[in-house]
Amino acid sequence: MKAAILNSATKSLQIEEVDVPPVLPNQIKIKVKACGICGSDIHFILHGKMKATYSPCIPGHETSGEVVELGENTSRFSLGDRVVVSAGTSCGKCVHCLANRDNLCEEIGVLGFNQRGGFAEYLIVEERYLHKLPDDIPYAQGAILADAVSTPYHAIKYQGDLKPGETVAIIGCGGLGIHAVAIAKALGAGKIFAVDIDKGSLDNAVSYGADEVILLEKNMQVGKILKEKSGGIDLLADFSGFMPNIENSIRSMNRGGRIVLVGIGRIKLEIPMPFFIIERQIRITGSYGSDRRAIPELIQLYSEKKLDLTRSISGIHKLEEANEYLHALEDKKGNPIRFILNPELG
Repeated sequence: MKAAILNSATKSLQIEEVDVPPVLPNQIKIKVKACGICGSDIHFILHGKMKATYSPCIPGHETSGEVVELGENTSRFSLGDRVVVSAGTSCGKCVHCLANRDNLCEEIGVLGFNQRGGFAEYLIVEERYLHKLPDDIPYAQGAILADAVSTPYHAIKYQGDLKPGETVAIIGCGGLGIHAVAIAKALGAGKIFAVDIDKGSLDNAVSYGADEVILLEKNMQVGKILKEKSGGIDLLADFSGFMPNIENSIRSMNRGGRIVLVGIGRIKLEIPMPFFIIERQIRITGSYGSDRRAIPELIQLYSEKKLDLTRSISGIHKLEEANEYLHALEDKKGNPIRFILNPELG
């Protein structure tokens, strides 16, 4: 099959012909129809900040496609089924995996980083990673459910415990944060504030339902601004990983407010105003990936017409154009949200 192989020396992908692995028991073979290019692919491929645990490495963790071969002991899918592949990998045996909370597994990994991913014509994965994709959801939109949409969904609904009518602030409106805006809207947030340093990202946030935007500039006290504009925030979700913004934003939180950390940064988090946090019972929690609940529930929101991901697809391209669009995403060329690779093109 044709695949995009990571060349760590050149920090690029090269198209090669590789053997298609055999389909083992409990596995299913997918003909890839769409695979999203994610911000983490930029860090992984272009910046070399993460290392693959296998070789040769085929990245790609936002994948949808068609079932073309069934392994022994599989029963939930049929040939020709349209599917989305979960981005996270796990052991499948621990107490968390058995409870469908696989993003808490000690062996948590990511497709493409820890095993072959979707930048290829075919992908072979365990049946437990698959979700049926209805006919009314295009493959490109289905693919990004695997991470770009399910990760913020887990953060907003399950870790953030959003309740209808609450005031929400989203810091960082890139590929994940922009969908946090859409999800907060779909789940009934009363008012949504979007915060970013990039005007294009804030324009995207408005198109997805943000009520007000804050363009951050140097030395700006985001917490003070949020407090003045909102009167108080119930749920704040950070996708930027810039911890000074979190420290500053604590002053904007309502009693019983929740702060969810999703973005990964290198600056340590200092906890100011400890009495304020204690007395107001503000919860600060982390959120990583998503579990088995996310994709089926997102599909349901889509079917109820509460979620539309049309704007998220910034272009569908050949596998051979992967390097070009990795750089286009990094450079924010054309204010993109997600570029999609389709190995069938070309």
